[in-house]
Amino acid sequence: MNLQQLLLMGRATKDAEVLDSKEGKTYARFSLAVNEYLSKTKETRSYFYNILIFNKTSVNADKIKKGDLVMVDGRPEVDAYLSNEGEVKGNIVVIAHKWKLLK
Repeated sequence: MNLQQLLLMGRATKDAEVLDSKEGKTYARFSLAVNEYLSKTKETRSYFYNILIFNKTSVNADKIKKGDLVMVDGRPEVDAYLSNEGEVKGNIVVIAHKWKLLK
């Protein structure tokens, strides 16, 4: 059995958008900033994740506002594309199974 799961807690970088797909299914999207403190160097690193929420889980996602503390449980997916310069680029997108507004 294989498993990929991420548990993230961070701040929303923008308000969540709740949208309808061409097939009529509801989904939501927003981005999440997760900070990591490095004690040896006393630096903070920030990681940014694009979050997608589908179906019933997305219904109340419009409550997520910029700056809110959100916990997301989901699986990572790589969204790869070819740039205009011919380079392969990609983003990590997290498909959320569960999310919780922590405020």
